[in-house]
Amino acid sequence: MPASFIISQLQSLLGENSVISDPSELIVYESDGFTIAKSCPSAVVFPTSTAQVSEIVKLLHRHDIQIIPRGSGTGLAGGCVAFNDGIIVSTARMNRILQIDIQNRVAHVQAGVRNTQLSEAVNALPGGDRLHFAPDPSSQRASTIGGNAATNAGGIHTLKDFVSSNHVFGIEMVLSDGTVLQTGGENGACERGPIDLVGLLCGSEGTLGIITSLWVRLAPKPLAFRTIVGTFASSSDASSAVAEIIATGLLPAAMEMMDGQMVRVVEEAFGFGLPPNADALLLTEIDGIDELLDEQAERIVQIHHKYRAITVQSSGDTARRQYLWKVRKGAFGAIGRISRSYCTQDACVPRSMLVDVLKRIDEIGREHGMRITNVFHAGDGNVHPIFLYDDTDEDQVQNTLRAAQKVLQFCVDVGGTITGEHGVGVEKIHLMPYLFDEATMNLFSRIKKAFDPDERINTGKMVPSEKVNIRLLKPGRNVPQ
Repeated sequence: MPASFIISQLQSLLGENSVISDPSELIVYESDGFTIAKSCPSAVVFPTSTAQVSEIVKLLHRHDIQIIPRGSGTGLAGGCVAFNDGIIVSTARMNRILQIDIQNRVAHVQAGVRNTQLSEAVNALPGGDRLHFAPDPSSQRASTIGGNAATNAGGIHTLKDFVSSNHVFGIEMVLSDGTVLQTGGENGACERGPIDLVGLLCGSEGTLGIITSLWVRLAPKPLAFRTIVGTFASSSDASSAVAEIIATGLLPAAMEMMDGQMVRVVEEAFGFGLPPNADALLLTEIDGIDELLDEQAERIVQIHHKYRAITVQSSGDTARRQYLWKVRKGAFGAIGRISRSYCTQDACVPRSMLVDVLKRIDEIGREHGMRITNVFHAGDGNVHPIFLYDDTDEDQVQNTLRAAQKVLQFCVDVGGTITGEHGVGVEKIHLMPYLFDEATMNLFSRIKKAFDPDERINTGKMVPSEKVNIRLLKPGRNVPQ
């Protein structure tokens, strides 16, 4: 079917201003935050309601066109890239907060509502100033709640607040034939029945349908904080401190670590006054009732000293807390000063294996002649090695992909998994059979086909498919060693 005919039909459904088909404008949508995976869609459409999404899907279904759901495009695994001339259905304009129920601590939102947008709206209501939407991926000012649910996004406070699926009660979703499915409970009620469909849909990465609205939990805000930042002479000492803090029974809100390379990059960029001999930085935050926090903070400080911390700073002052967090949050901005491109990897490993994983990441960097820095969520073992390369050099791109594959395989080998919060997308799809056995992979395929029998929605992401088979890593290519 000629593309012009489909575009005309979409414009009739939505209006001309809600359809993009100009190649110069489509370039913006050729990738998400994982810029190695690129492909321009045939068009991008912007519905504003579930009914419009349903009509779009019915049209594209009739003409066997690949449909790719997309939120704000902040994903880091290529999960919303349109291959095979697919058409992107963007939920970015579905940004209405449909209901906020302070009494039951539940909100009903369209999929395009941003994380911080919801919390800000809740805080503006009487009685809402002590509630918030807890999931906080680093992109929370831009990322959408529908996208968070689709990728089961985590964030800095995952250790205590858990991932997105723990904050979603119900989902409205459009299936591959245009049928609208609503599952889960409204107003915080649990769904009756033997199958947890909400749990299944969270983290399905848009492969089972297009999420159009969600019922989400509003959690109480912490009343007070203590932030502790320590520097160490080795990553081993810092990792041992992480393990012991958790072993004591404390549950920090966040535990973030940077390796020595990243500490030096941040110091060179911003001049925080970090010691030149620091080979690791650990930022721990605890929250709760103010009167109880000083004792907990002192226990954490003592553990830092037990593992030979070079410096330790602890503060409950709001301004000082923000300054200490700037050290951690400045990491990715600092990378732009030293590298043309970078790729942030994502895996999750047992905390007891952090020392071995960091050591192996350093070895892999040397094996591939490339620089790899680390800044990650140490408390839940969610590692984020950052590969520095030049995206204009295809050999460097392939070298990065091969190094990343080695890192992920090692993480699986030590009892971990290939994603902690970024998802699988196209970036890691070739490693799914490395993590799961054949019977499990067949089960994943059966679930996909139960929801999408003709494989029309985000096919070739997360679960391998013969219909859309994307290979980013080219076999047999010579790369620097």
